[in-house]
Formats: sequence, C-alpha cells, structure tokens
Amino acid sequence: MIWADRLREEIKERFKDEIAQGKELVIRDEKTLSGRVHVGSLRGIVIHGVIAEILQEEGIKCKFEFELNEFDPMDGLPATLDKKKYKEHMGKPLFTIPSPDEEEIKALGMDTEPGENFPSIFAEEIKGVVEKINLPIEFYNLLPIYKDGRFNECIKDALENASAIRKIYKEVSGGEKPDDWYPLQVVCEKCGRTGTTKVTGWDGTNVTYRCEEDMVTWAKGCSHEGSMSPFDGNGKLPWKVEWAAKWKVLEVHIEGCGKDHSAAGGSRSIAKRISEEIFDYPNPFDIPYEFLNLGGKKMSASKGIGASAKEVSDLLPGIILKLLMMRLVPNRPIDFDPTGKTIPNLFDEYDRLSDHFFKRHREPDEDFARSFKLCQMDISKDPEDIWQMRFSVLSFVLQMPHLNLLEEAEKLKGSKLTEEEKNALEERASYVKAWIDTLAPEEYKFVILESTPNDLEFDEEQKIVLEKLSTALEKAEWEGEEIHKTIHEVKTEADIAPKKLFQPLYEIFLGRKSGPQIGWFLSTIEKEKALEMISSA
Repeated sequence: MIWADRLREEIKERFKDEIAQGKELVIRDEKTLSGRVHVGSLRGIVIHGVIAEILQEEGIKCKFEFELNEFDPMDGLPATLDKKKYKEHMGKPLFTIPSPDEEEIKALGMDTEPGENFPSIFAEEIKGVVEKINLPIEFYNLLPIYKDGRFNECIKDALENASAIRKIYKEVSGGEKPDDWYPLQVVCEKCGRTGTTKVTGWDGTNVTYRCEEDMVTWAKGCSHEGSMSPFDGNGKLPWKVEWAAKWKVLEVHIEGCGKDHSAAGGSRSIAKRISEEIFDYPNPFDIPYEFLNLGGKKMSASKGIGASAKEVSDLLPGIILKLLMMRLVPNRPIDFDPTGKTIPNLFDEYDRLSDHFFKRHREPDEDFARSFKLCQMDISKDPEDIWQMRFSVLSFVLQMPHLNLLEEAEKLKGSKLTEEEKNALEERASYVKAWIDTLAPEEYKFVILESTPNDLEFDEEQKIVLEKLSTALEKAEWEGEEIHKTIHEVKTEADIAPKKLFQPLYEIFLGRKSGPQIGWFLSTIEKEKALEMISSA
C-alpha cells in the first residue's frame, strides 16, 4: 500500500464519526505571497491535493482549501527588487503595497502584467501552476476572513489568555516572551504598519498600542501611540497563534507541514497546544513532509536559492510534475537537479510505472500501478493505454536533422500512431527539446560523426568481433530489431562481454562510450556509411 492510501486509512479511522455523519472534511495549506512561490511549496500542495483526491475517490466528502496570505507584513524583498524603492513599505501588510511595474516583473523572471497590488501577481502565478496539475483545490484570501470578523472570537481569547500563551511558548520551545507581550499586532493608524506595532494593553473592548521605531531590523515604526478595537481586520495574530486560530475558524481536519515546523519544540507543537488549550479545538491530522532540495540545498525563497514553482512547472508536463512531488513518501526529501538526470529519470519512471499499470511488466506491482494512476490528472477514470517514445530515444531523434520524429515513432511502435499518441508525442517532444536546448548535460547531446575517429584503441578481441559484425550486418535487413538481433548473435557467438562490443560502436559513431538503443540507433544511419565506419575501425 502506497503512502497516500495508508494515510487515507488513518484519516478514515480518526474521523470515522464525522464521515458516518456525512460531514465534509476540510484539508488546508497556505502560502504567504511575499514573492514568487518556490517549487518546494508544491510538495505540500500536491500531498494535500492527493489526499483530497483519494478521499473523494471513496465517496468521502472533503475539500482542499489553500490560503493565499496577503495580510502578513512585508518583512523582506525578492533579491531583484530595489530595496530603496520599497523601504517605505516595509512592515506594512502585503495587500497595501503597490504591484511591481513591468520592468520589475521582468526582473523577477515573470511573464505577467502588473496586478492590483504586490501579492496579486504571485497569487496568479501559483494558481496557474496548480491548475496545470488539476488538483481539487479552492483558493481563498486571508484578509476577508479577518475583515468579516471570523477571527474576532479567537483574537479575544488570545488577548485574555496572553499569559497562558506566553507560558506555552516557554514550555514548548524555551522562547521567553516579556510579561507585557500580547499575541496581537494592530495596523498602526498613522503609518499603516503591522510589523512594528506592540500591543501594550487590553480592556476587553480596545487595545492600546505603540508603533515602535526599532522593534525589528527590517522596518521602522513611526512611534505613534493609540487605542483601537482589535477586531474586524484592525489587528493580526502572530503566526503561531494565528495558525491555531485558522484551524478553529475554518474547522480544519487535515493539515500537514514541513519538517522544520514539525520538529520537537517547533511551531506545530506550539500551535497544537494553543489550539487545544486556548481555542478548545483539536490539532488537525498532521502530515509532516520533507523539503525539496535543488542541487542538495533546501529551497528558500527568502535566500534566493532554488527555482520558482512556475519555472520548474515550465520544464515538465503536469503529470510528470505531479509524479515528482508524490513519488516518495512525505518524510523523504526530494532531490531535484534540472541540469542533471532528474528530468529524464522522471519520464523513464513514469513509463516504467505505466508498464505495471497496464500489466506489460512480467511481474506487475500493485503499488507501482497505483502510483501511476494517482499521478494522472483525473484519478476518477482509468488512464488510456497509449504508446510513448522513451525520453532517451526522443532526445536523440530531436537532435538528428535527418530524422523525422513521426516516422521514427511509427517505426519503433511498429504501426501508425493514434491521434492521442501523436498529441502525447508532440507534448513530450516539446519538453524534451526545451530541456536539451537549455539544461541538459553533455551526455544527452548527440552528434553523429562524419567519419571514424582515428584515435580509437581496441584490443584484438574487439577488432575481430567488429570484423565479424560488419560481415553479419551486410546480410541483415537494415531495420532496428534485425540489427539489434544480429549484434546480439555476434556477441554470443564471440563470447565477448557486452561492454566490449557496444562501447566501441558508440565510440565509432558518437565519439563517446554510451548512447541510445544500439539497433535502432544504427538503423537511423545509412547502411553503407555505417558499414564503412565499422570496417574502418
């Protein structure tokens, strides 16, 4: 049983009463829109989305709500934006900050128009990425929930239990909060910042506050002091308290998080206790998950390490992108190297999984077959069995100007391609070509040599077997399967190690020690030229 199905069974057991009553289970995740959403965030989105899909597959009512947080204060900038220009906005809620202009958007690497405000352009981008994966997801914004008063009860409970919350912080993480600390920051009536305000008192109706000049290093307060109602969007809970409040307000049943939050003494432990002890709401079903690493480093939007979700989604079809995010159990990290073998390996893995699903493999594995189904765009229907050209073969054909892609595909399949297969071929070819042109390592780039290299060094055994092969191939029909069969017959008769025959062939034609499937590869070269080059060697 794969990880998603195991989690489904645990969820069914925990919420059996709610399910029996026909109650809708709420699955939740979120992202603060302070910059482009990095690809690591997609892991949480896909994990939660797949859980929603498999619950719905069993007829269990559920919905996956994803928060686009535009109410957090601006506490940092994407590296390409001018810090001087945005200095006056630091500490203000994100939704109040103007959208980057066309030039800034281009510098961010984005292809979009300026939006309503700063976070809106990042919201639209991540929506487009998620749409490509076709998950059952409902997006919502945080600000309207505050403005509608839905957090008011939790804000009041938090203010009245400030000392208990301070105690939870200390007991769970060792974090000391001053005796005059209140779990709320209001929007300063003078400068509009939330990141610099400190609540100094609470009388049951209003809070007093001070906008402190040097409370944080990333913004300056205006020193204004005032009194105001903390409700209806005038104030915002600090995020560990807010996290717990969101569970209650949105009636969340299932919400996982990254391993940094799930560690002992971490944010999840603090939010859990606040939820249970202050807001009287149970900790949602947790799914701790590991990071996605790019070149061995944790993805980080704030440090500028890694790629955005959009950039990576442009490299992969939706199905392969979904496979990348769900192929490993959540508590194992994903290593993604777009300039290495990750992308070809993902396509190959997808094709191997399809062999198990369609029982083409001699020993079909149920878990592999299940993984194949779950990475489809609609898991309510069985996928159609269509022929696909392997990544390595496709990458070779696309680099050979003398080859016609459709003709080679039909040769390999042994029959005409259906319309669905043609569409699949064209889609895969577009991604493979883009990868070859921009990111592929040298081992995936091919040029057929015009003549046999004159610096080849073969031993006597290899020279003899190459001579035998040349003679045998003269009589063979110049077609991939027949060439492949002939080569293996010569290898067996000569009792030579495969490497000692195949490696020289690749060196003769490609100047390297490996390449595509040898029989098909030779069939793409004119027979007389191929035989001449082997004889020369």
